[in-house]
Amino acid sequence: MDIVSIELGLGLLLLFVGPVIYAVTSQSRKEKQTIKKVEALCGSQNIKLTKSAIIQSLFLGIDEQSKYLVTSAVPVKESKIDLFFINDLKSVNLLKVETPKPGQPKAKTIEKVAIELVFKDKQKPNHQIVLFDDEVGLDPYQSANQAKEWVEEIEKFI
Repeated sequence: MDIVSIELGLGLLLLFVGPVIYAVTSQSRKEKQTIKKVEALCGSQNIKLTKSAIIQSLFLGIDEQSKYLVTSAVPVKESKIDLFFINDLKSVNLLKVETPKPGQPKAKTIEKVAIELVFKDKQKPNHQIVLFDDEVGLDPYQSANQAKEWVEEIEKFI
C-alpha cells in the first residue's frame, strides 16, 4: 500500500512539475538561440557584444570596444538588427509617458517606456527603443527599471 501511494505521489508530481520544467528550459533555449543569431549577424560586421539582454520582445546589446549599440526584435529575423554608433549620440534619455488615473489625480499609470537616442546631427531624427506600450511589454515598472539600467550603461560611452 505504501509503495503504491509513493508511486502515485511521484507520478502526480511529475505530471504537474514536468510542464513547468519544460517551459523554463524551452525559454532558456530560445534566448540562447537568439543571442547566437544576433552575435553571428554582428560578427559579420566586426562587432563583438560585451553586454547583452533580452527584455521581453527586444534584444539589446553593446560593443564596448567599437562603441555600437545593437537592437533587434525577438525573434530575430534574418539580417534585421539595428546598429547605432554611440559616438554619434548627443544624449540618451529615459522616456516615460504617464497619465493620471481617472478619479485619482495623484495616482498615475505608465503608458509608455522607451529609451530615446538623441543624435548629434540635428537632421537625423531621434530614435526611440520602446520597451513598453500598448503593443509591447507586460510590466511597465519592470520595463522602466530595465530602461534606466540601459540608459546608464549607454551614457558611460557617450
